[in-house]
Amino acid sequence: MNDSEAKKTGVLQKLANNDTGRKVVFILGILGIALLFLSSLFSGSGHSSARTTQTASSAAASSVSDDAYAQTLEQELTSIIGQIQGAGKPHILVTLEEGETEVYAQGEKHAAQQQQGSSGQNTNSQETSCIIVKDADGSEHALTVTRRRPKVQGVVVACPGASQPAVQQAVLDAVSAAAGISSARICVVPSA
Repeated sequence: MNDSEAKKTGVLQKLANNDTGRKVVFILGILGIALLFLSSLFSGSGHSSARTTQTASSAAASSVSDDAYAQTLEQELTSIIGQIQGAGKPHILVTLEEGETEVYAQGEKHAAQQQQGSSGQNTNSQETSCIIVKDADGSEHALTVTRRRPKVQGVVVACPGASQPAVQQAVLDAVSAAAGISSARICVVPSA
């Protein structure tokens, strides 16, 4: 045992052997526990209001992100169609069928039940439920596996060159490939 370890052991032994030292350590321990308890009370109320604010802001952010997604897609399609020979400067409108969706982790329970009677058949039942996780602050939420981008409902393209069938078909093919939708959901019209 080196000299510093001997000093540490000596101090701890003095506190343990001294009646006043034990009282001081006990009081410091009680104060520490009380401070931890008080901090959890004050931070717990702040977390619940912060969680409510976070939930409301995430719903608003979801609609903003849907609009931002549509605008980004419109800008990308404008850039692509602008490169098609004879198309001219396009004006594009993208509509979304549904917003961003979340896919949750699911757990399954299987149970086999035996029924007695004239038929004597076995029945199997299956129950599916979302997996719930608990945060450090005690709030619960479903475990998100992935988020899916908003689904495109349709695209309208107005461009001067759409009066020519070859340009109209090229625009239709480009939008279908870029947006990942069928040509039935795309409208290409000539503009002035």
